[in-house]
Amino acid sequence: MKDQNKPLWHLFILTFTVLLFCLTNSATAQTVPEIAEKALAATVYLEMQDSNGKTLSFGSGFFVEPNLIATNYHVIAGASSGTAKLVGKHTTYKIEGRTATSKYNDLVLLKVSVSGINPLPLGNSDAVKIGETVYVAGNPKGLEGTFSDGIISGRHGGPAKGRIQMTAPISPGSSGGPVLNSKGEVIGVASLIVEGGQNLNFAIPSLYLKTLISLSGTGKPLSQGNHTISAETYFERGNTKASLGQYLAAISDYDNAIQLKPDAVNAYYNRGVAKAKLDQHIAAIDDFDKVMQLKPDLAEVYFNRGLAKINLKQYIAAISDFDKTIQLKPDDAEAYNDRGVAKHKLGQHSAAISDYNKAIQLKPNDASIYYNRGAVKQNLGQFTAAIQDFDKAIQLKPDDADAYNDRGNTKHHLGQFTAAIQDFDKAIQLKPDDADAYYNRGLTKGKLDQHSAAIQDFDKAIQLKPDDAMAYLNRGIAKELLKRTSEAKQDIRRALRIAEKTGDENLKAKIAQVLRLLD
Repeated sequence: MKDQNKPLWHLFILTFTVLLFCLTNSATAQTVPEIAEKALAATVYLEMQDSNGKTLSFGSGFFVEPNLIATNYHVIAGASSGTAKLVGKHTTYKIEGRTATSKYNDLVLLKVSVSGINPLPLGNSDAVKIGETVYVAGNPKGLEGTFSDGIISGRHGGPAKGRIQMTAPISPGSSGGPVLNSKGEVIGVASLIVEGGQNLNFAIPSLYLKTLISLSGTGKPLSQGNHTISAETYFERGNTKASLGQYLAAISDYDNAIQLKPDAVNAYYNRGVAKAKLDQHIAAIDDFDKVMQLKPDLAEVYFNRGLAKINLKQYIAAISDFDKTIQLKPDDAEAYNDRGVAKHKLGQHSAAISDYNKAIQLKPNDASIYYNRGAVKQNLGQFTAAIQDFDKAIQLKPDDADAYNDRGNTKHHLGQFTAAIQDFDKAIQLKPDDADAYYNRGLTKGKLDQHSAAIQDFDKAIQLKPDDAMAYLNRGIAKELLKRTSEAKQDIRRALRIAEKTGDENLKAKIAQVLRLLD
């Protein structure tokens, strides 16, 4: 009798265990909106000040205990005071001090006095697998309540040693925010690394954070009078500012990083990128040259130096840099594209098209490459082929005003004046301050004998670009065709004065010839 009941008893135990497991899983399962709501309710915007009350740095953090915030150490390094602000709230909370610090892992715990906060639970970062979905919460100034998703893509060494790489984007100023798994558990702390203008998204594993919490003690001041800031901290701080477009401030931080660590390759690199963003191209090239001395086989630095040289109109030198980029990184579509731009500027149209063809082969959905190839074909008089490229560019990027403008210009050359005007209309709708689009539309209206309407477009072009000799010249011609000879001469004389200032001898001769015809 006993033996007959045993299987039934085991079946009961098994059924109960499975039911309990399902109920437990159901209780812990959360929807993405639920994860976002709980994460953002515990995430803060941090703003740190120096001893003079000046803003020193900023970032995000999150509650790991009711009165304890975790964030990146570089956010608070060197600060004398700071505040924390919850998403959607106006109240700021004074940071009373730090209870534990790990400079090596770029982590710190901050003490505040606040009530009603539900801290975020910590998960097991060692259990994270590549391909797993993760979420990043952030609360940067001006972008309160950001929440994004992605997957774990790997673990890395180098500047990201010990960190978990992910595809989830980190909003500028969100470094220090929580990275969560699908259960809403924190498996890492967000950390943005900027290298060569590229944002790389990482998580500092929660394992390190758990260890830091276990070491948490009484609050200590944020910094002492003799506190020093490391080169790495200045570098991280510069990256955050650069990602927010604060390039001057970022350069200052990179300067400090380089002063402390003269062989800091990434600091030179990122400082060069920041200078290029400010059109300080000669200074940017100096930084890229230094990077090449320290790390000669980095494809990205040749690419960025090539871009700087294009902006300085050093096209032959730029091509040499793009050649090196392609040698080091043969599948770099941007390098082929920008080498094509440089060749186009030198009048090497066939060679430029070959580069654009290769770039499109490598990156077939990049609107800018089709646009650039279309511009070269337009210069070669291959108008139908140019329109096909502009069509593709617009298909991939429907709000590209320049593509509409250039397609309209190409249709003008083919005598498709009505269709051209439609393209210019669209270009102006997308970019109302584009003087060239008004000028081109004015020329096309002139071809349709709409001279009064053409004059209105030339008026707008001149308003937006007061030193455009061609706009004055063509407005003058349109006025002459309407028998407004006196006004026409005034415009054409103004065009001649502008041409004389620029020293364009061909344009001067053309304008002078028109004046003689009027006289």
